[in-house]
Amino acid sequence: MSLYTVSYRGQDQWLAYEDTEAARIYAYVPNLHRFVFHNQLGQDFYWDNELEWTPVTAAAGRAIVEAAIVGKLDGRRHGDLLSELAAEPDCRTVEEVFGAQPLPERTPTRQEFAAAKVKAVAGAAPGQWVTYKVYGRDSAQRARVAARDLRTGKIAAVRKSGLDIASRIMPTADGRLIVEITRTA
Repeated sequence: MSLYTVSYRGQDQWLAYEDTEAARIYAYVPNLHRFVFHNQLGQDFYWDNELEWTPVTAAAGRAIVEAAIVGKLDGRRHGDLLSELAAEPDCRTVEEVFGAQPLPERTPTRQEFAAAKVKAVAGAAPGQWVTYKVYGRDSAQRARVAARDLRTGKIAAVRKSGLDIASRIMPTADGRLIVEITRTA
């Protein structure tokens, strides 16, 4: 079990639970009093890394659940999202989450990260761009090197996959740089 507070611009938005066996992310929704599978948070956790993910202990997680503030949705402003989450069949009760045995935290190695990205692009249609990594404003050189290394096969996972990979760098509105990859054939 891994618990995180998910923040955007310093403001806690969600309490998230990572099901480490299934590699899925669930968000606690106080309105529903349960953890609900949240595809967009999973996308950010495993791929985009645009939000701030802070690990929390089970005790801190319980306190967040009991406070019922983080993740609470205003039904008038966010009615569509609340309806979507309420209809999601893949959910976990609070008891299921906090009854799970803790597993040691582990960060994927660079090789595992690259292999997961290559697997994602292999499963996508040719020409469909997949985010490889997001770089800060001050990391333009690192982004260019990563894009080149992906294109030229310097990344072992790309080379071993046998895929023809194209890469590009896309700026975001806030000045960050997104390295994206696609397969060409």
